[in-house]
Amino acid sequence: MTATIRSEWTKLRTQRGALFALVLTGVLMVGMSAFFATESETNATFGGDDDVVQLGLTGIAFAQLAVVVAGASLITGEFGTGMIRTTLTATQGRLRVLLAKAAVLIAVTLPLGVLASAVAFLVTQPLLHDGGYVAPAYPSVSLADGEAARAVVGTGLLLTAYAVLALGIGTILRHSGATIAAAITIVFLPLLFLGLFPERIATRLQQSTPLAGMAIQSTTDRMLSAFDGREGMPIGPWQGLGVTFAWAVGALALGYVALRARDV
Repeated sequence: MTATIRSEWTKLRTQRGALFALVLTGVLMVGMSAFFATESETNATFGGDDDVVQLGLTGIAFAQLAVVVAGASLITGEFGTGMIRTTLTATQGRLRVLLAKAAVLIAVTLPLGVLASAVAFLVTQPLLHDGGYVAPAYPSVSLADGEAARAVVGTGLLLTAYAVLALGIGTILRHSGATIAAAITIVFLPLLFLGLFPERIATRLQQSTPLAGMAIQSTTDRMLSAFDGREGMPIGPWQGLGVTFAWAVGALALGYVALRARDV
């Protein structure tokens, strides 16, 4: 298994598309979080109810698109060039190949996601203060605060789950464009159109789709506008993240079934 992981690591380092998508993930996480922080203002003097931690991590809405491309590229690139046949011939065991790809993807995406989230948090908090998010309505928060740390680390984990989900979908569909479109539809569209659904359906979407993982960012009872700006997620932070990882593991399992059933 070690040799297979080493081989997949070498492949990742030579895939410019995947590397660019990973770099873009970090850039979007920090850059878009900073942009939205500069656009956020409040006049609240007492009892502010905005979630300043989540406000500082809004770049995930864009970073998740880039990380999906990275996860998909790790497998669809080989299908596109036909190199997957060589890979499977050289490595006895298709499960080993898929698990090695997932291990390498996680090993890169997780620290990148956590680091980018931490930088985004540190950059945006002063910007939010400039926009009026100050005590007593909004006491200062730092990475030493348990809920803030959970949100930052959880955001990195969430980005990792999205990448693994894309890897699984890519193994099933074998085509870059179709994989990216399918993954973005599953990950992004529920967030974008949540407000269009009746409350009962919207609640189910928040509880049962990869969108549930967004709960990991919540540190108050109020979410952002995509969640109607009033009530928090109807699922706990870690439970929501667990739902997203369940989707990722499920996609990876279905990918293995498809990989095993087909003569690639």
